[in-house]
Amino acid sequence: MAIEPAIPRARLLRRQVLTDQDISSIQQSSLAVLEKVGILIEHPRALALLAEAGAAVNPDSQHAKIPAALVEKALRTVPSEFLLAGQDPSRDVVIGHDSPPRGRPVMSLDWIVDYGTKKRREVTRKDLEAWVRVAESLPNLPLVTGVYPWDVPLETRDVWAAEAMLRLATKPILMAPFSGRTVLWLSRMLNTLPDQRAPKAVIFASCNSPLIYSHGQMDAVLGAAKYDLPVMVNSSAVTGATAPVSLAGTLVVMNAEILAGIVVAQLAKPGTKVIYAGHPVVLDMHTSIVSMGYTEVGLLAAALVDLGRSYGIPTASNGLTTDSHACDEQAAVEKMITGYSAVLSGAVLNGGAGSLATVGTASLEQLVIDDDIYERILRMCRGIDCNPETLAFDVIEAVGPNRHYLAEPHTLEYLRREFSFSKLATRLNSEAWIESGAKDCVELAADRVDSILSSPAEPRLDPPVLHELRRLVATAEQEEKQAA
Repeated sequence: MAIEPAIPRARLLRRQVLTDQDISSIQQSSLAVLEKVGILIEHPRALALLAEAGAAVNPDSQHAKIPAALVEKALRTVPSEFLLAGQDPSRDVVIGHDSPPRGRPVMSLDWIVDYGTKKRREVTRKDLEAWVRVAESLPNLPLVTGVYPWDVPLETRDVWAAEAMLRLATKPILMAPFSGRTVLWLSRMLNTLPDQRAPKAVIFASCNSPLIYSHGQMDAVLGAAKYDLPVMVNSSAVTGATAPVSLAGTLVVMNAEILAGIVVAQLAKPGTKVIYAGHPVVLDMHTSIVSMGYTEVGLLAAALVDLGRSYGIPTASNGLTTDSHACDEQAAVEKMITGYSAVLSGAVLNGGAGSLATVGTASLEQLVIDDDIYERILRMCRGIDCNPETLAFDVIEAVGPNRHYLAEPHTLEYLRREFSFSKLATRLNSEAWIESGAKDCVELAADRVDSILSSPAEPRLDPPVLHELRRLVATAEQEEKQAA
């Protein structure tokens, strides 16, 4: 059974950034880009699939021009909704184009910053396990992800991440594989689990802007289709660098890139589960450094959600992003600005939780803080429920003038339904706050991390299954090293 939606669909508030005419103009321009400009795809099988379907393909230059009719046909075979299963059925999540929005952790980062320090360091296996355990425990992030450790072979860092997620978490997982080979190893790992309801994992694959799919990323798309795993098809074009500096031009390029990936996925296997994902980036012309803290990043992310929803398929955004290197005021402000609009536009999965430094550094404390931010954003999206019970005329009549509502059963019944209570915010007066330890939000987040990690990890799988997962990782290490 799927978990109850965080926000009932009937109550979900949405804001569309683009007008219907804007959406149509961008769609038509994107189709023209694919048909007249084309896209480079560094994968022979993907090119062959496109050629067989009627695209104009040059195998030597790896260039493909995809006709609009082929794009439209592919979009018709994308499921509008699917169930993403957890190892525990209570962790199941419905992913649909009209599903309520949810947050998710950032994934595949290989740098982390420790609490109380400012200099980042390389991720280790110990960090990976801590990341999964904290993500598993947070209520507003229904998926888990992994960070990629440096103290394992480079070729199998993503395989190690998959093993840790399956071993330590009951939530569905999201991962960015290096290639289709990783998807193969993940599929074998999933086959060892006692609960064989599928799918339990989402594959993340991204275009290399402008208009290029590398062999590894397209291999991941094809691997997802082969093993019947949902694939999050992403573009991370950089406005002013790998896309036009105009926001509308960036949307045209990004939409074209995402559509090309969707077409290949559907040609490989019609009905492949797809999530339309736009993770825009801005080039800061003052520093020549890419940015994900600009206000316009949030605007672009929301516009991409409008585009994805217009095709009737599930959508995802980059969510809570910041350029700050610390869990500070800049991070809080930028994350709210970049994340709120996309959630309000209806993105089903919204990322960025736990990320700092333009999605370059992970932080366990920021992961806890971002879970809190998502709780607040999702509460805003839920709006105000007006019905005979909440209008409370009978209660108002019974209490009458010049009395209070504190002792009324109605107050007790609706207190926690109407208000969200942050564990990282203080509501004390100044004296009481100082007496309680005068801890700020980051200190409280660090306490939460310590509390989660203070006890040993709970065994979630039987020893034979754990043994098989470890055997698969060892086999993957040996084979991938030989292949490299």
